[in-house]
Amino acid sequence: MAKSIGAAEVKKMVVACEAGMGSSLMVTNQLKKKVKNANLPIQVAHTPARSIPQDAQIVFVHKGLAKLALEKAPWAVIIPFDNFMNIPAFDKVVTALQNNDEIKGIG
Repeated sequence: MAKSIGAAEVKKMVVACEAGMGSSLMVTNQLKKKVKNANLPIQVAHTPARSIPQDAQIVFVHKGLAKLALEKAPWAVIIPFDNFMNIPAFDKVVTALQNNDEIKGIG
């Protein structure tokens, strides 16, 4: 069953990666910019998938690490993506947050 969270409950989102460098750090900055431009009071962080913080409600992760993210953060809404160069899930989630909608993930 897919996990979900109401927009009003979201205080922190993270981009989880394998090594914590390079392209995942760049996309984290893209997400931060989208959240800031939307005037959302949500923290955005970058973390290795093996150590997702307990206070993360939404976790964006490359599809190759989705199973690991589900194991390490069973409390979180996990949103996998395919390509570091284009992550449509960012816009979808930011729009859902702005509209006070439910955000759905996998798991």
